[in-house]
Amino acid sequence: MESTDSSPSLVPPSLQTLLGEILDYAGLFPPADLSLPRAIQNYADYREEREAWMLSRFVLPVRRLSDLTPFQRHFSGEDPYRFSVLGTGGNDQDAFLNALDRDLEVIDAFDEEYGGRAEADIMEVPIPSSLIGSARADVASFLEAVDQHIVEAGTAQLDFFFELPLRAEAVDQLPAICAAVADHNSAQAVPARSAALITACRDAGVPFKATAGLHHPIRHYDDGLDTEMHGFINIFAASVLAAEHRLDADQVRAILAEDAANNFRFEKEAFSWKELGASIEGIRHTRQHLALSFGSCSFEEPVDHLRDLDML
Repeated sequence: MESTDSSPSLVPPSLQTLLGEILDYAGLFPPADLSLPRAIQNYADYREEREAWMLSRFVLPVRRLSDLTPFQRHFSGEDPYRFSVLGTGGNDQDAFLNALDRDLEVIDAFDEEYGGRAEADIMEVPIPSSLIGSARADVASFLEAVDQHIVEAGTAQLDFFFELPLRAEAVDQLPAICAAVADHNSAQAVPARSAALITACRDAGVPFKATAGLHHPIRHYDDGLDTEMHGFINIFAASVLAAEHRLDADQVRAILAEDAANNFRFEKEAFSWKELGASIEGIRHTRQHLALSFGSCSFEEPVDHLRDLDML
């Protein structure tokens, strides 16, 4: 990366609030596809960069937690290393829960070994395909079973995120699935399809994480892939404005489709897209409760693209 100063003190507070701890580093995965030693070293280096305020967790498959032993020298500072692990999953509920039990054993052993110096506190896993199209009661029963297994394993602090395939039938069921998740969460002690996801999660009070392909801040056409690509500014700005103004899916879709960076304006006390705006407190609330982070195999590319747009 260039040595250009983009420390938080020089970044508009509204942009800093929108992008704070937004990027989960997934260097192990394509297209970067790095080795674990290289990816961990990159992550350690990024934690010391001026832009470290944008960095969140390191993403890896749960089965690779035990491979981190050679790198425990990094886990010695006051700020613990946090990991978002990819669960094994299963096509039906029984296969999912059996795999979950094994995954939780690995997580428990990891957390015990590092005693707070490193922690795996988020799991991302595909929802069983057999649940797509199921009744809401079946989804609720599945979530209750997952919760019971987590509690029995002693890993109740683990936050779960379910990946849904954005097939037509899955998108049609998003409101019901999100409602079931919201009902379950409330009982605890603690493009068109993308627009549908944002509004469904907002309406149900269910947070989401994004992944895959979000290397650029603003929606654009990618010559190499011959397709339009989402921008992470678009997605998170759309989420904030959807929450602030109760936008419908068509209005959210317009923000996701925005390809002019200068239509997003970041100032000291607020940010806006065209005529719609949100305060820093509104941004902060959305980032804490709705749009949490996105995964990327690169940390440099999002930062460099932000610099190219004079946002950093």
